[in-house]
Amino acid sequence: MSTLDVCVAILVVAGAFALVSLGILLLKAARTLQDVSIIAHNLDITVTKVNKTVDDINYKLDLLNAPVELVNRTFTKRRNLGSGLLGFVMNLFKKK
Repeated sequence: MSTLDVCVAILVVAGAFALVSLGILLLKAARTLQDVSIIAHNLDITVTKVNKTVDDINYKLDLLNAPVELVNRTFTKRRNLGSGLLGFVMNLFKKK
């Protein structure tokens, strides 16, 4: 064998090794992308459930806010205390 034949053999073996390594890398990358896709799908399901729960909580807080606003409007100083029975009672105990 000549030196040229040995160099060509080494280049062929190096090329084959590079192709096998690239194939293994691409297979692992495809598996990783598949795992990421599954995780993203599960994350989407979780975010949808969280959004539904948060919307339900916001709705219930809005329902609870109406009585609080009614009491708040009743006892705020901006309201004219001279109107109604409650205003009369409040004026009786009001310190001047």
